Amino acid sequence: MLIYLTSNSGYPQSEAQRASSPPDMKYTATRNLTFTAATLALFAGGAVAQSGHNLNGVGAVNQGMAGVSTALPIDPSGALHWNPGAITGLHSGVLQFSMEMFKPTLTIDSTVPDGSGGFIHGATDSDLGVSAIPSFAFVHEIEGTEWTFGLGAFGVAGFGVDFAADGTNPIFMPAPNGFGQVSSEFQMLQLTPTFTRQLDKNWSVGFAPTINQARLRVAPGSFASPDDANGDGTPSYPSAGSGDDSWGFGGQIGAFYKGDDGWNFGASYKSTQNFQAFKFNAVDEVGMPRILEFDMDFPAIASLGVGYTGFDRWQLGADLRYIDYANTNGFEKSGFDATGAVQGFDWDSIMILAIAAQYEVSSNWTVRGGLSFNGSPIDASSIGYNIPAPAIIENHLGLGLTYNFNDHMLLDLGYTHGFESSVNGPIQSPAGPAPGSDVNATMSTDSVLIGVRMNF
Repeated sequence: MLIYLTSNSGYPQSEAQRASSPPDMKYTATRNLTFTAATLALFAGGAVAQSGHNLNGVGAVNQGMAGVSTALPIDPSGALHWNPGAITGLHSGVLQFSMEMFKPTLTIDSTVPDGSGGFIHGATDSDLGVSAIPSFAFVHEIEGTEWTFGLGAFGVAGFGVDFAADGTNPIFMPAPNGFGQVSSEFQMLQLTPTFTRQLDKNWSVGFAPTINQARLRVAPGSFASPDDANGDGTPSYPSAGSGDDSWGFGGQIGAFYKGDDGWNFGASYKSTQNFQAFKFNAVDEVGMPRILEFDMDFPAIASLGVGYTGFDRWQLGADLRYIDYANTNGFEKSGFDATGAVQGFDWDSIMILAIAAQYEVSSNWTVRGGLSFNGSPIDASSIGYNIPAPAIIENHLGLGLTYNFNDHMLLDLGYTHGFESSVNGPIQSPAGPAPGSDVNATMSTDSVLIGVRMNF
């Protein structure tokens, strides 16, 4: 059964009905479904996404604390990433390295009317494997001064999917009825040289320029205008699968208060990371060269935190975080432009609440755990622009433990789970939502982390 969206009804037709349709109707129908396919293809992603496409934390310790660190600095990676002012609360000299092995589980299913009173429905799994996400951190108090220097290098965000063409799933049916195979990849590394000054025995402030390198590839590249260079009446989108690298820059500031009574407070602001436009070498339908361009920045993040260390062997903390997707290039716009190109992700800004605790079991063993809760940046009205995008997980669990070999060497282990979440809504087209259609994204995530810390 072949599926087409007609310009007048928005419902699919059977092969027999299609054959009897006027040529102009068949062209419009194919074009509309091609545009719909483009909507989905641009926003295929999320292999390492947890809070939107932003990682919930960095490194084995911070992930084990569900990202809590703004006012509870217990490891250099978490402190450098979430609050540069807090690194004065760490050991005077520490080096840390972690590796996270991240596995998403993502399924897209879709339903469309078959034109005879029934429905066609299918489900397809993303075939993406395990992603490796490194993190490195170094903190050193400059002897004889009030300054502490830190350096962090973290994988902080990303996405990626690998959906095969699927003749049983309306969304992934081979073109021109669906959009066939879809793949994408986004990876972002952030470097944070950090300078923090101790103002008095309680207060410290820090700042850091943020230097970012990212790589993006998308096939097909529906952020570009479709073309019909071969004149067959079926416009198509070029591929941006060759990928491109881009550099981005921003900054971060933070303040940290360490109380004498065990109460700590922290606040930080990380600016929008402004990237150069991603540019891709592509070709049109007859193989002539095209240059594609997509502008996508990384959103600003504001964090507030509280920590308490007044109980024997316990460290307790909570973070409240805001990620400003709604005012970030690449995320704030929605829908199609006049040429049929998809304009943006149409993501909402989100709030995140994370709570965590750490307990020193003995002089050698420490255990930790945390939970985080956030809204999805994608809702029913925008899922049609984000069909394969797994930026929908709302609840996360973090667990971890540390073994102290001695005063200088520590082994960190961690585990995180993103609880299954689903969002469903209609298939979108330039004419609006397709009547009777439904697409649903379901995702969960798991990761295992291992790291080492060296005090000196």
